[in-house]
Amino acid sequence: MKWRIPNFNLLLYTGTIMVALFILMVISGIFLAMHYKPDAALAFESVNTIIMHEVPYGWLWRKIHAMGSTLFFWLLYIHLLGMLYLGFYKHGKRIYWYNGMALYVCFVIIGFTGYVLPMGQMSYWAAQVITSLLAYIPGAGEDIMRLVRGDFAVSDVTLLRFYVVHIIVMPLCIIGILLFHADFFKWHATTKLSFNRKGLHVTKEPRFSKSALPPKEAKPFFSNAVLKPLLACSVFFAFFFYCVFFHPYLALDPLNMMPADPTDTPAHIYPEWYFLWMLQPLKSFFFDIGPIKGAYVGMVCLVVANAGLIFLPLLDKNPRRVPAHERPYFRWWFWTLVVCLVALTVLGKLPTTPAGLWLGMGFSTVLMGLFFILPWLSRKEYDAKS
Repeated sequence: MKWRIPNFNLLLYTGTIMVALFILMVISGIFLAMHYKPDAALAFESVNTIIMHEVPYGWLWRKIHAMGSTLFFWLLYIHLLGMLYLGFYKHGKRIYWYNGMALYVCFVIIGFTGYVLPMGQMSYWAAQVITSLLAYIPGAGEDIMRLVRGDFAVSDVTLLRFYVVHIIVMPLCIIGILLFHADFFKWHATTKLSFNRKGLHVTKEPRFSKSALPPKEAKPFFSNAVLKPLLACSVFFAFFFYCVFFHPYLALDPLNMMPADPTDTPAHIYPEWYFLWMLQPLKSFFFDIGPIKGAYVGMVCLVVANAGLIFLPLLDKNPRRVPAHERPYFRWWFWTLVVCLVALTVLGKLPTTPAGLWLGMGFSTVLMGLFFILPWLSRKEYDAKS
């Protein structure tokens, strides 16, 4: 008996799974918002006492929401690196890369604001540290930091602003961008559903174009557009609910089970794991370089890494769209990038030590350098192949 399903790869359906998980996050978030109190003095109790112990099934919605955010970022990084590996940012795919990166920024913001809402000890201090980084923006840093906080420190006003951004602003932005990223409008304009004796089929046919294109073979609709995505989502959600019921504290930091105390600074402050690779460069440049403060160098590294990812289609000068394993130079570039991201994430989670700072500075420097050498490297690779 053959168990292999043709043309089925779970990694190809990460986008579909993310959409399904986002819908589940919205639903669970609505139930949590009914009982959450966006008040610095009441937020912790509303989450850890009322929702977790008094509201029927509140604990389930909280764990689904927390586990969903953790696994969502796993999928997000796999999806992003997969598209990078396959070169899906060239030959008409640039627009998808750019609005995908816009989605990435929105998810980072919604993830950060959501992490702050429980107002645990780690939430409060992570918010305090990360918002204080805005002060390093030249010129108007202090004003921007105060605008985000709404106060001189993280307070009631900050919590209310983050709450509004988390439950209204970012979800609306994500839904709007997602419609373009998923090619919904183009799909509607170019796809035609038809019935034949074998059932419902889908064909690519530009409905609103006057130019005649050669007809393409119709593909079975249910096996390609329904059954395979449904199978991928089923496999993922089986794993997801296993984690929710049997390993919920993979997504709930024990240090965040204490209420926020502005007078008690933790020895080691860290955000959720998906922000650690961004935080570590800011800590790693621990000494000044001449007249330049180390913190400014870390901020430049962070900006270069994120801007480099966003504008990758402009940096990669090799016009051929082939997977990384068929590109001798880019393959090494890609895997060096992955090693740097993983190493910075691990170092960011560990307590700060001198060796960790030196290692972090080394990986941060390599990460920043990767985006500077990419134009030269990709051009050299293309010239060698020509």
